[in-house]
Amino acid sequence: ADTFNMLVPLNCPLYEEYMQVRTDVALLPQQLHSITTTGQACGEFGIHSELSFVKELYDQKQAAFVSNVGALVEPLTKAQFNSGGASRCVGLFSHSDQQQAAQTLKCQISGASPKGAGGRLADALGTGAQKYRTTSFTVAGTATWSQGFDTRAEVVDQTQGSVRFQEYQQLQTVISNITSVKHGNVYCEEYSKVLEEAIHSSETLGNVLDNVELKTAFEASSSLEKQLKQVARLIAAREERKAERDFFFVSLGGFDTHRSVAKELAGKFKEVDSALRMFVTELKAQGIFDSTVLVTHSDFGRTLTPNSGAGTDHAWAGNHIVLGGDLKGGSVFNEFPKALLEGNDQDAGRGRLIPKYPWE
Repeated sequence: ADTFNMLVPLNCPLYEEYMQVRTDVALLPQQLHSITTTGQACGEFGIHSELSFVKELYDQKQAAFVSNVGALVEPLTKAQFNSGGASRCVGLFSHSDQQQAAQTLKCQISGASPKGAGGRLADALGTGAQKYRTTSFTVAGTATWSQGFDTRAEVVDQTQGSVRFQEYQQLQTVISNITSVKHGNVYCEEYSKVLEEAIHSSETLGNVLDNVELKTAFEASSSLEKQLKQVARLIAAREERKAERDFFFVSLGGFDTHRSVAKELAGKFKEVDSALRMFVTELKAQGIFDSTVLVTHSDFGRTLTPNSGAGTDHAWAGNHIVLGGDLKGGSVFNEFPKALLEGNDQDAGRGRLIPKYPWE
């Protein structure tokens, strides 16, 4: 996502660099919501105009920005990048590689074998000293992020919620007979186990969600609104589920803005802002927002320099949103890049900034 047009330095020399390097995709001050922070080269930043609710939360200190982050194996300087020194991620600037890396937080390993960051956190909480009852959900189809070594991801449909086996009542005995058979093959055993768990889980969760009533109207229309509505329903059912800790994965595509970045980004941020407004309003009505944290994530940022189609291309470092009721927000965390012009100390070429901080 082009997050250097989500969070923009304002009224300082860095804004002049921003205007110079971003040229025809740069945003003017009147296209931004002004916020203030401390400890940065600029004391004032601008949030994209379509993120009005994020601005409200920031002013209430319930939202913050994490700047200058991206996939890293270890700290990496521009000199090391150019010389091939230091360990680096597999498939930099590749969607398929970096989407997996963003979900595993093990960018030095190709694929999903490290399991997902959310799933591994669920593993740690479930098997640690406290042994919290922990579940990891995905409302965006099968997702690496939600899968742990010990934690199986629960897949929830954004429209139907828990999708149950339609003929379960009629075939319950048959399914029990099939899954109780012992096989001499480990793959057959695993398949049988997963089938039984999936059917039982969807039935149990479906029965719970049937009784859920939200506190607000939550009239979801976009994909992200629908996903977050299902998350809100799962949270509302937390007591009946006997949940102590939960992880949820939702997803929104369409940020690969090789053309018309201004138009595309405005539409996407409008969708994000609307979905967050509905979601947070519901969580506040449930009285659970103080116990909830939401973090945005992306495979990589975009080039600071635009291309010939008024778009931006695959890059590296970016900026992201963190929000929650008990967050110590109202700040831009980490050190925002001190320079944005081509050739600066973080520039890997064409405005691809080397991140100073890892996702962790």
